[in-house]
Amino acid sequence: MGLPDPNAGPNPEFIDFRRRFILGAVLTIPLFMISMGSMIGLPLNSWLNADIVPWVELTLATPVILWCGWPFLLRGGRSLISMNLNMFSLIGIGVAAAYAFSVFAVIAPGLFPAGFKSPTGHVGVYFESAAVIVELVLLGQLLELGARDRTGSAIRALMGLTPQTANLIDTDGNEKEIPLDKVKVGDQLRV
Repeated sequence: MGLPDPNAGPNPEFIDFRRRFILGAVLTIPLFMISMGSMIGLPLNSWLNADIVPWVELTLATPVILWCGWPFLLRGGRSLISMNLNMFSLIGIGVAAAYAFSVFAVIAPGLFPAGFKSPTGHVGVYFESAAVIVELVLLGQLLELGARDRTGSAIRALMGLTPQTANLIDTDGNEKEIPLDKVKVGDQLRV
């Protein structure tokens, strides 16, 4: 790993992930409230027609999974292909499975056996789970990238403290200041 570039601007990956996180949060919060709100006393899903709730969830979750979560799905797919399994393998499999099952349940609920259906005849969907996982992973990546940027800034600040010259003692014992890049092995320096 090389030294950080002292003239480096903002980290483009951090900016991209922050954009993805913000859009994901804007869509995931209402998705979560529609899906799980009844558990905390906000029965938003009962205010909507039960037949359109899965479609609303699909509409809210699709950009979160396919755009906000795309970097993780891509990394997970690459790790599966190379059989170099890692955290993104697990995230990709989990998010893709929850999303694919839910899309299938919304588009073709009649193909599911009766055991998969609620008493009202609806198949359960897991859009909110997939979206929340994407958001939590994005948050973790943002925290990691932010910490990495702060570390790079600290290293750049330390590099700024390095002297640009050295005090060379010549063969007569006289001291003279020379540029640091002119110092050779064997030179005597005063520190």
